[in-house]
Amino acid sequence: MNLQVERIDNHKARLTVEIESAQFESAKRKAARKISRQVNIRGFRKGKAPYSRVAQTVGEAAIIEEAVDGLTQDIYGQALQESKVDPYGPGELEDIELDPPTFIYTLPMRPVIDLKEYQEVRIDYEAPVIDESDVDARLRQYQMQLANVLDDEVEAAQLGHRVYIDVDSTFLDGDEPADDEDAETAEPEQGEGAQPVPSKGDVFVSEKNTPIILDPNEDPFIDGFVENLVDAQLGDDVVFALTIPDDDADPTIAGRLVEFVVTVNRIEAIFIPDLDDEFARAVNKTRNKEASDLAALRASLRDELEADARQRYDNEYVDQLISRIRAGADLHYPELAVEYQLNHQLREFKGRIAQQGVNFDDFIRFTGGSEADLRENLRDESVRLLENSLVMGKLKDDLGTDVTDEDINARFEAVTAPLVSEPIDDKQTKIMRDFVREQVELSHMRAKLVALGRGEDMAAAVEARRAEAAVDLQRALEDRDRNRASLDEESVADLAVDAIAGADASTANAPDSASES
Repeated sequence: MNLQVERIDNHKARLTVEIESAQFESAKRKAARKISRQVNIRGFRKGKAPYSRVAQTVGEAAIIEEAVDGLTQDIYGQALQESKVDPYGPGELEDIELDPPTFIYTLPMRPVIDLKEYQEVRIDYEAPVIDESDVDARLRQYQMQLANVLDDEVEAAQLGHRVYIDVDSTFLDGDEPADDEDAETAEPEQGEGAQPVPSKGDVFVSEKNTPIILDPNEDPFIDGFVENLVDAQLGDDVVFALTIPDDDADPTIAGRLVEFVVTVNRIEAIFIPDLDDEFARAVNKTRNKEASDLAALRASLRDELEADARQRYDNEYVDQLISRIRAGADLHYPELAVEYQLNHQLREFKGRIAQQGVNFDDFIRFTGGSEADLRENLRDESVRLLENSLVMGKLKDDLGTDVTDEDINARFEAVTAPLVSEPIDDKQTKIMRDFVREQVELSHMRAKLVALGRGEDMAAAVEARRAEAAVDLQRALEDRDRNRASLDEESVADLAVDAIAGADASTANAPDSASES
């Protein structure tokens, strides 16, 4: 075998394999015998016709094709082994030459990632701040959950009522939407990554059967929204326009005029519990948390909000860091890698619309496009996700995860602690432990990357994450013990009720001793 290896465009390799003529002739003879067993050749029993008669009957080309089919896998395997090329996916037979017999294969190569000087990448870190208004908002949510409905057939909405509404709204001002031809030729006005400016007629917000409390201090969309629904009747379509404040966080919509069409589906008079210690105890019963008064509840909610906000911020921070590293990296990968990512994106998209009860073929007909159009629309995002994944994989290789069995055990126990009455079998345990390992590895990796972007000690960041995991485990065990105690109390209460009921039944059925005597 004479082998030549060359690198070609699109991160592929070409293997040119020349074999001995005798080997190819032997393969042709073998192929002719196989064909003679499958084809009726006049004057010969199946499998007994000579090569010349087989070639005369089916043609030399058919014999060569059969010989190639019999040879190509073995030749490809030997060529891979000798070339030391590590393919990313299956190769394909590009061409065959007969004189001398030569097989030419192309195959995608594995991605090559050079992250350059990624250790020097820095991004400002601004820790999120939770203030009392955030705690108040969370308490308000619990008030709404624990609110009692006094009347669910109210005809006219008033302040303090809860209404269920459909909301459709569009921008009344702004540029007219460009047609397809103009959109293709127009120069973009925003810089890279900027939000597009909504055109006139674009949707601002659209929601169905959304519950809101008519409180002018808690307008859900824009100041003035609630007051437009006061005195609205059940079933009304209320139409009004409001201006988005000039200081809105999104500069592309600040100061814009929006028209709302609101359909009132239901109006309820409700009683909202007061923010007191009794309310706090009711909330904590639903949360299975230990907090006996309102002050303790506020402190607990503040801790949770701070942890959630930091996790969201850290996730966004890591995403920014990876994007920054990707921008300075040298990435090489085959088109096949993009196709794999596109297939994944498309499967996820089909799954999402299926969950909404929409058939994919119906979606394609409704949008007037094709699956190929959808794939093309997903391409840029697929490339971004692929490259981010390659960068993350390389970072994992470089930085490691430092995950120990103790880390896995602590997280596993924290996850399974609430399952006090649901024992898990060995198969479930393995699945959950594998899941936990992935989560811990990701958690440690994100801690390292946050430290990297801030120029801090990555090992110390992992130790801090372990300390947080220890606190989480302690809380989970305390919650489990409280839950068990609650179940035990309920069991005792149930037994007491059963005992009382049994005693009552025995008394009712017992003879009257006084009358008997």
